[in-house]
Amino acid sequence: MTTTPSVLTRLGRDYAFVLPGFFISLFAFVLLVPLFTLALGTAVIWIGVWLLPLVLLVAAGFAELSRNRVRLWGGRLDQPAYRRGGTGINGSLRYLTDPRRWLDLLFETLIAFPVRTLTFVVSVAWTAGALGGTTYVLWGHYLPRGEQEYPLAAGMLEALTGGAIPDAVATSYAVESVVNLLIGVLFLLTLPAVMRGLALLDASTTVAALGAGPAPGYPMPAGPRVA
Repeated sequence: MTTTPSVLTRLGRDYAFVLPGFFISLFAFVLLVPLFTLALGTAVIWIGVWLLPLVLLVAAGFAELSRNRVRLWGGRLDQPAYRRGGTGINGSLRYLTDPRRWLDLLFETLIAFPVRTLTFVVSVAWTAGALGGTTYVLWGHYLPRGEQEYPLAAGMLEALTGGAIPDAVATSYAVESVVNLLIGVLFLLTLPAVMRGLALLDASTTVAALGAGPAPGYPMPAGPRVA
């Protein structure tokens, strides 16, 4: 019998997969791009010829970390085969003829970083909206105000009612707190689905770029099996 993980369990697993991915890809980007640029710039004096294999090895290491993160999250990803290198200049040059290693470099520099930046920003913003809205009544009163004390609730009520509600009610802190609470609850209720979508975006992109081929099934983590 297959049991479905609880919502909190899935949410925690999605957070653990999405949030660290940004920092890992950021580190990979700032390391690989300068190394690759240096290797290209010094290739004419043969330094880059020795440096390029090192860049590809580092990229392959980051790619393997990406695969392991997908597997730890629960996704299915087949291990690709790499062309073996060797010792000396000829052995190092074999790395340069391996399309898989170049794909690893392409993924870790031009694909993973933008995708994981997007998933990180959306996850943080959605979480902030959920937590900020549901707790607004506790801290919203301390925010600095302009001429109109609570513009969010007043603007929404005016748009919905055509100005039928008196300004004294529409601009009150109580109404503003209720509006923010409703918005926060909406963000909170949709948070598991949003985080699952962001995790699937990251995992699916990784599987498509770094897998050995089409994975046997969608990269959705399965529930634990119990007797």
